[in-house]
Parts: sequence; structure tokens; C-alpha cells
Amino acid sequence: MCTIRSTSVFFVDWETTSKDFLKGIRFSSTQREIKVHIFYNRNTTKRELPEDCEWIVKHPSLTSSPDASWTALLTYILHFYTHISCNCSNKPCKLWSKPHIHNKYKANVVCGDETRYEELQAILKFNKIPVKIINVGEKTLLDLFQYSCTQCKVIFKSKKEAEFHDHSKHNYLCTNSKCEKSKRENGFFAKRELEDHLVGQKRCEFCPEKIFCSSRKLEEHMDKAHKRCDCSCERYYETKDDYFEHFYSNLPLPCLEDPSCSDRFPNIENQAFHHKTVHGATYPYYCMACYKKKYLTCVKTAEELLNHVEEEKHGDEEFSFAQIPFHIALNGE
Repeated sequence: MCTIRSTSVFFVDWETTSKDFLKGIRFSSTQREIKVHIFYNRNTTKRELPEDCEWIVKHPSLTSSPDASWTALLTYILHFYTHISCNCSNKPCKLWSKPHIHNKYKANVVCGDETRYEELQAILKFNKIPVKIINVGEKTLLDLFQYSCTQCKVIFKSKKEAEFHDHSKHNYLCTNSKCEKSKRENGFFAKRELEDHLVGQKRCEFCPEKIFCSSRKLEEHMDKAHKRCDCSCERYYETKDDYFEHFYSNLPLPCLEDPSCSDRFPNIENQAFHHKTVHGATYPYYCMACYKKKYLTCVKTAEELLNHVEEEKHGDEEFSFAQIPFHIALNGE
């Protein structure tokens, strides 16, 4: 009985590949289906190379010439593919009467120098060698496998194994039950990520018991539960009553030229200027003491308004909330 076992083989040109390509990487279990062959210059120090393990095979060059490792890599690939065992699917196996295993290789050349690809591809094509060329760039071995943990630098055999690892090792949940990161399937990948998330949480100044995990969520709450002032302060107030108290104390004067106009003003000067420029009023100055008594009195200038106040003997308590600025009275506007 003949069994075909698929084996992934990586031929790594160590001199042009990022030194992080294999750094700290391990497999979740003993690997028989993965082999990584490293070809490096004999002058390369031991500390520059990855640690010895069952799935790494090291090939130092025989000389220290600049292209020694690349030449060794090409030679090894050609030798490797001319000496691999038969493919039982194409012809009868000589060992057909005994249970045995044949390897079917999926070979990859890992290199960081694109200028070498053209000749390599031509050689592989000419010799009908089915090898995939990988321009590694900033990638690591983890990026070449579907199921891996970049945090722990572990490669898994299956999706199930990878998911179990994520749930057991990286299931850091937010303590805020309304946060999307509080769900088991959507926790943080690393403990540090959760710590940074918790530091960035925000609280409502009016509802300190409520925690929000993003500025957007806090803003949604503020707009829904509280009232933002329309004046220049742009502050939020806990209730509408608090807001109105602030709003009318800072902008006590309404527009009296047009009932449909919602603009308000901090003093008579601004109110009169609005009446003149926006509504074209000839008599823009209104007596607010009369207005409080439910009738309107308007005059041309601030001086005329002061004279009116004196004639009517309006008390300070009636008029104090809308005093005319002193310089306007002097200028007789």
C-alpha cells in the first residue's frame, strides 16, 4: 500500500533574506511536513543564525565568496529534484507489496534579491522543476502559513488548533459590558492592547458610573442624554434646565424686530446692531424694561433710550440685566 505525504520545503538564501524571517518562530507540534533549508556564507556567525531545531537544516557554504550561499542553494535544488523518489501516481511502485510512504514536495525558494529571480526562474523552467519563488521583503515564515499567531510566533497545523490558541491565550476582554471588545470572540490579542484600551476609556462628567471605550461612543451619549450649548462656549449641560439657565443668562436679549428670528444677544449694543444690519430697523434700540411689561418702546439711538429710561423712572432691578454699554451712551449712537 502506497501513501503520499505532502511536505513543504523552503530553500532560504540567508544572505539576502531578513534576519527576522525565522527569529523566535516555532511550530505548535513536532513537524515532519515542514523543512526549512538555510544556505549561508561560512563567515556568518552563529549568533546571526536561528537556533537548531528539527525543522531547520543548515547549509554553510564551502567558500566565503560573495555568491557562495546562492550558488550552493541552486546546486542543492537541482540535486534535490534529480534524486527524489518516484511518484507512485505515474508508474507502478517497486514497493507496492509493502505499506510505505512517498513524499510529495511543495518547494519554495525564499530570497530578498529580485535581480536573481530571472536566471533562477529560467533554470527551474528549463529543468521542469515546480518550485515557487517568494520575494520575502519584510515578511517572516509566519506570513507564509494560513494559521499562525504573530504575537507568540507559533505556526499551527489547522484552523481549529489556531482558534483554540487564540481563545485560550489571547482572550483579553474589556470590563465594560457594552464595549464590543467585551465579547469572547472579539477580545484583545495581547494583554498590553487591553491595558492601552482601558487607559483610553472615557467617562461622562455627568454620569461617572458610565464608561465609554471610544470618543465616538461618548459623544453619542452626550448628544442623546445631555444638552450642548449653541453659544461660543460649546459646553455640555447635564439637563435642559441647566442649559437654558446658562443660555439665557449669557444671552438674555432676543431679537424684537422679527418674531421668527431666534438670535439672542448678550447686551443692547449687539441687539441694536443686529436689528439695524439684519432687519434694517430705523429704531433699533428697544427698552427692555417696557418689554418685560408686555409692550414695545423703540428709539433711534442709545442716548434716546437712556432718556426714556430716566423719564419712565425704570428701576435698576428692571433694567440691570440689559444695561447699555457706557461708551454707547457717550457717543450717542
